[in-house]
Amino acid sequence: MREMNGQGLWEGTLSSSALATATAVFALSQVDRNANGEFVASGLQWLVRNINDDGGWGDSPESKSNLSATLLCWSALTLADGESAADAVKRAEIWIRETVGTLEPVDIAAAITKFYGNDRTFSTPILTMCAIAGRLGSDGWTYVYQLHYEFAVLPRWLFRFLRLDVVGYALPVLISIGLARHRNKPASCPLCRTTRNIVTGACMRVLRKLQPKHGGFLEAAPLTSFVAMSLAAAGFKGHEVTTRAASFLSEGQRSDGSWPIDTNLSMWVPIQSVNALSRIHLNQDASKV
Repeated sequence: MREMNGQGLWEGTLSSSALATATAVFALSQVDRNANGEFVASGLQWLVRNINDDGGWGDSPESKSNLSATLLCWSALTLADGESAADAVKRAEIWIRETVGTLEPVDIAAAITKFYGNDRTFSTPILTMCAIAGRLGSDGWTYVYQLHYEFAVLPRWLFRFLRLDVVGYALPVLISIGLARHRNKPASCPLCRTTRNIVTGACMRVLRKLQPKHGGFLEAAPLTSFVAMSLAAAGFKGHEVTTRAASFLSEGQRSDGSWPIDTNLSMWVPIQSVNALSRIHLNQDASKV
């Protein structure tokens, strides 16, 4: 009970995350680099300071390097200037070559796709950011799978019968990245192009309904960042969903320039605390009987 704050909540403190920091600074830059310049600069500095000795990044500053975090940080550093950032990029490219075998876009895309398998929830957002950053070459959108965002306008009960490519909680990703891919690399099929053009407005209304008032999807910086950067890439920089997502991201930056993966577990920890207190209360009542 002593750990409860003035709002009647319990807050956990998550580790700073290279993945969250990379996606957040990149999204803020894509939405409005001038307005978000300070957030972007301090986030990039944090990434440079926290590169692992082997040239990669992990899930936390204490974690081993992994391909997902390293590709995202490598992409974010396309925004950075200076010798320290250039050195970090060189070291990251050495790590990626050692892990993937090459820096060729087709090989990077294959490595990410192989790691995540048929689940597009993570592989497609990672490749989307790489494509926007130019890390997959001049035709980078070729390597981004076309998510079927047009399904988002259908009744929810139909989702169980459809192949949505992503898990249920990632519907905002399905819409935003699917739209960005369509706008930057339209399908060759005229019927597909026409259908997606027609349902775009309806899909954006669905996305707006899914967004909480504070702007952050699931209170998660990466998920919110992927939505914001994709909408910006699709031509929706000034849309309400995009600006609210950017506000959520800017408010979530820590004083050292980093972001956690989620907003300090402000929902999960209170749920566990209330459950624990409930069990204590029930045990005390039982002992009285």
